[in-house]
Amino acid sequence: MKIYILILTVFLSACNSTPKSNIPVESAKNQEVPTSKKVYFFQHKILPEWTFTTNGGFYADLIKGDLSRLNMAASEVVSNDYAKGITSEILKDGTSVLITFPTPQGLANCYFVLIQKSKDGFSFDTYEKAMSFGEDDPVIGVVGSWSPEGSHGNLGGRTYIKASDFVSDILGKNG
Repeated sequence: MKIYILILTVFLSACNSTPKSNIPVESAKNQEVPTSKKVYFFQHKILPEWTFTTNGGFYADLIKGDLSRLNMAASEVVSNDYAKGITSEILKDGTSVLITFPTPQGLANCYFVLIQKSKDGFSFDTYEKAMSFGEDDPVIGVVGSWSPEGSHGNLGGRTYIKASDFVSDILGKNG
């Protein structure tokens, strides 16, 4: 019986010593997630996952010009206006799709995504807004790549802004 009283005492002491939060619960619930974080989640979590886990279904939709799934997710996660600004273009005899997003406002948000189909699966490359280190810094964006396992590779800073330069950069490396 003494052991039960000891356990109860320790338990009640632990509960009583838990610090109280100074943040009201209601204000935390009402805080809006910044748009740049919503965009990041959409571009860096949802789209790579769809590329690598839908057995080519997402890619097939894009090749057919069907952006309904893409636009629906962008509307739900970010906004309707953001979704309306997304376009796609089929490249390289139907083996690559370029997705163009509204001009990124936040760091690491994408200008473009290039999805390529190969005999081994898919590749997912991004061109993301980079931090400027002054007026004389020529770097505008960073090229990134995503693996099917979810890892992200940084392929370095770039100075271009046009989609055609991004496509040439990536396709020049891959074929």
